[in-house]
Amino acid sequence: MDLPEYLRQLYDYHYWANHRILTAAEQLTSEQLHHQQGQSWGSVHGTLLHMMNAEWIWLWRWKGESPRAFLSSGDYPTQAALRERWDNLEGEMLAFVAAQTQRSLRSVLTYTTTAGQARSLILWQAMAHVPNHGTHHRAELAAMLASMNVPHPENDLNRYFLERTVQG
Repeated sequence: MDLPEYLRQLYDYHYWANHRILTAAEQLTSEQLHHQQGQSWGSVHGTLLHMMNAEWIWLWRWKGESPRAFLSSGDYPTQAALRERWDNLEGEMLAFVAAQTQRSLRSVLTYTTTAGQARSLILWQAMAHVPNHGTHHRAELAAMLASMNVPHPENDLNRYFLERTVQG
Protein backbone atom coordinates (compact mmCIF):
# COMPACT_ATOMS: atom_id res chain seq x y z
CA MET A 1 0.00 0.00 0.00
CA ASP A 2 1.26 3.47 -0.74
CA LEU A 3 1.67 6.12 1.95
CA PRO A 4 -1.31 8.33 0.95
CA GLU A 5 -3.63 5.29 0.97
CA TYR A 6 -2.26 4.15 4.32
CA LEU A 7 -2.96 7.56 5.87
CA ARG A 8 -6.44 7.71 4.35
CA GLN A 9 -7.26 4.34 5.95
CA LEU A 10 -5.64 5.36 9.23
CA TYR A 11 -7.78 8.51 9.39
CA ASP A 12 -10.90 6.57 8.41
CA TYR A 13 -10.20 4.27 11.35
CA HIS A 14 -9.44 7.23 13.62
CA TYR A 15 -12.77 8.92 12.94
CA TRP A 16 -14.68 5.63 13.07
CA ALA A 17 -13.27 5.07 16.56
CA ASN A 18 -13.85 8.70 17.59
CA HIS A 19 -17.50 8.53 16.53
CA ARG A 20 -18.00 5.39 18.60
CA ILE A 21 -16.51 6.91 21.76
CA LEU A 22 -18.32 10.22 21.22
CA THR A 23 -21.62 8.37 20.87
CA ALA A 24 -20.93 6.56 24.14
CA ALA A 25 -20.09 9.88 25.83
CA GLU A 26 -23.42 11.33 24.71
CA GLN A 27 -25.07 9.11 27.33
CA LEU A 28 -23.41 11.09 30.13
CA THR A 29 -25.03 13.72 32.26
CA SER A 30 -23.28 17.08 32.48
CA GLU A 31 -22.00 16.08 35.91
CA GLN A 32 -20.53 12.82 34.56
CA LEU A 33 -19.06 14.60 31.54
CA HIS A 34 -17.13 17.04 33.74
CA HIS A 35 -16.40 14.71 36.70
CA GLN A 36 -12.67 14.77 37.49
CA GLN A 37 -11.37 11.19 37.35
CA GLY A 38 -7.63 11.54 37.60
CA GLN A 39 -6.83 10.65 33.99
CA SER A 40 -4.39 12.83 32.06
CA TRP A 41 -6.98 15.48 31.16
CA GLY A 42 -9.18 15.01 34.21
CA SER A 43 -12.65 14.40 32.86
CA VAL A 44 -14.33 12.92 29.81
CA HIS A 45 -14.95 16.47 28.58
CA GLY A 46 -11.35 17.52 29.25
CA THR A 47 -10.00 14.52 27.38
CA LEU A 48 -12.31 15.01 24.40
CA LEU A 49 -11.43 18.70 24.26
CA HIS A 50 -7.73 17.84 24.38
CA MET A 51 -8.14 15.36 21.52
CA MET A 52 -9.98 17.93 19.40
CA ASN A 53 -7.41 20.59 20.25
CA ALA A 54 -4.58 18.30 19.19
CA GLU A 55 -6.23 17.68 15.82
CA TRP A 56 -6.88 21.38 15.34
CA ILE A 57 -3.36 22.50 16.19
CA TRP A 58 -1.71 19.81 14.04
CA LEU A 59 -3.89 20.69 11.05
CA TRP A 60 -2.82 24.31 11.34
CA ARG A 61 0.81 23.27 11.62
CA TRP A 62 0.50 21.16 8.48
CA LYS A 63 -0.93 24.22 6.72
CA GLY A 64 2.07 26.32 7.74
CA GLU A 65 0.74 28.08 10.84
CA SER A 66 1.85 27.48 14.43
CA PRO A 67 -0.89 28.52 16.87
CA ARG A 68 0.49 29.52 20.25
CA ALA A 69 -2.63 28.60 22.22
CA PHE A 70 -5.32 25.94 22.16
CA LEU A 71 -9.05 26.40 21.63
CA SER A 72 -10.77 27.49 24.85
CA SER A 73 -12.77 24.99 26.89
CA GLY A 74 -15.25 27.79 27.59
CA ASP A 75 -16.20 27.81 23.92
CA TYR A 76 -17.16 24.11 24.09
CA PRO A 77 -18.82 23.59 27.49
CA THR A 78 -21.19 20.85 26.35
CA GLN A 79 -20.87 17.59 24.48
CA ALA A 80 -23.05 19.00 21.68
CA ALA A 81 -20.87 22.11 21.21
CA LEU A 82 -17.72 20.01 21.21
CA ARG A 83 -19.11 17.51 18.73
CA GLU A 84 -20.36 20.20 16.35
CA ARG A 85 -16.90 21.83 16.19
CA TRP A 86 -15.18 18.45 15.92
CA ASP A 87 -17.44 17.35 13.05
CA ASN A 88 -16.37 20.45 11.12
CA LEU A 89 -12.73 19.84 11.97
CA GLU A 90 -13.04 16.24 10.80
CA GLY A 91 -14.08 17.43 7.36
CA GLU A 92 -11.09 19.76 7.18
CA MET A 93 -8.72 17.02 8.34
CA LEU A 94 -10.02 14.48 5.85
CA ALA A 95 -9.78 16.99 3.01
CA PHE A 96 -6.15 17.68 3.95
CA VAL A 97 -5.37 13.95 4.14
CA ALA A 98 -7.04 13.30 0.78
CA ALA A 99 -4.99 16.03 -0.89
CA GLN A 100 -1.62 14.49 0.04
CA THR A 101 0.71 12.75 -2.39
CA GLN A 102 3.74 10.52 -1.97
CA ARG A 103 5.89 13.60 -2.52
CA SER A 104 4.05 15.97 -0.18
CA LEU A 105 4.02 13.38 2.60
CA ARG A 106 7.81 13.15 2.45
CA SER A 107 8.32 16.89 2.80
CA VAL A 108 9.79 18.38 5.98
CA LEU A 109 7.32 20.07 8.28
CA THR A 110 8.80 22.80 10.45
CA TYR A 111 6.61 24.27 13.16
CA THR A 112 6.74 25.99 16.53
CA THR A 113 5.23 24.38 19.64
CA THR A 114 2.88 26.29 21.90
CA ALA A 115 5.90 26.69 24.22
CA GLY A 116 7.80 28.45 21.42
CA GLN A 117 10.18 25.60 20.54
CA ALA A 118 11.08 25.00 16.88
CA ARG A 119 10.56 21.44 15.68
CA SER A 120 10.77 19.51 12.40
CA LEU A 121 9.23 16.22 11.30
CA ILE A 122 8.51 14.53 8.00
CA LEU A 123 4.88 15.38 7.20
CA TRP A 124 3.67 11.76 7.16
CA GLN A 125 5.19 11.24 10.62
CA ALA A 126 3.33 14.23 12.03
CA MET A 127 0.14 13.03 10.38
CA ALA A 128 0.52 9.49 11.76
CA HIS A 129 0.85 10.99 15.24
CA VAL A 130 -2.74 12.25 15.39
CA PRO A 131 -4.53 8.87 15.14
CA ASN A 132 -1.96 7.31 17.47
CA HIS A 133 -2.56 10.11 19.97
CA GLY A 134 -6.30 9.54 19.63
CA THR A 135 -5.89 5.84 20.37
CA HIS A 136 -4.14 6.63 23.63
CA HIS A 137 -6.87 8.98 24.78
CA ARG A 138 -9.75 6.78 23.60
CA ALA A 139 -8.32 4.10 25.91
CA GLU A 140 -8.42 6.59 28.78
CA LEU A 141 -12.00 7.47 27.86
CA ALA A 142 -12.97 3.80 27.82
CA ALA A 143 -11.57 3.47 31.35
CA MET A 144 -13.47 6.55 32.51
CA LEU A 145 -16.72 5.31 30.98
CA ALA A 146 -16.21 1.86 32.51
CA SER A 147 -15.66 3.42 35.94
CA MET A 148 -19.09 5.06 35.58
CA ASN A 149 -20.69 1.82 34.31
CA VAL A 150 -21.41 3.45 30.94
CA PRO A 151 -21.37 0.97 28.05
CA HIS A 152 -18.78 1.75 25.41
CA PRO A 153 -17.80 -0.05 22.21
CA GLU A 154 -14.54 -1.69 21.32
CA ASN A 155 -12.47 0.64 19.17
CA ASP A 156 -9.52 -1.51 18.25
CA LEU A 157 -8.15 -1.58 14.73
CA ASN A 158 -9.04 -5.24 14.22
CA ARG A 159 -12.73 -4.47 14.95
CA TYR A 160 -12.60 -1.67 12.39
CA PHE A 161 -11.17 -3.94 9.68
CA LEU A 162 -13.69 -6.67 10.47
CA GLU A 163 -16.58 -4.22 10.21
CA ARG A 164 -15.24 -2.74 6.99
CA THR A 165 -15.12 -6.23 5.46
CA VAL A 166 -18.63 -7.03 6.78
CA GLN A 167 -17.38 -9.58 9.28
CA GLY A 168 -17.96 -7.59 12.46
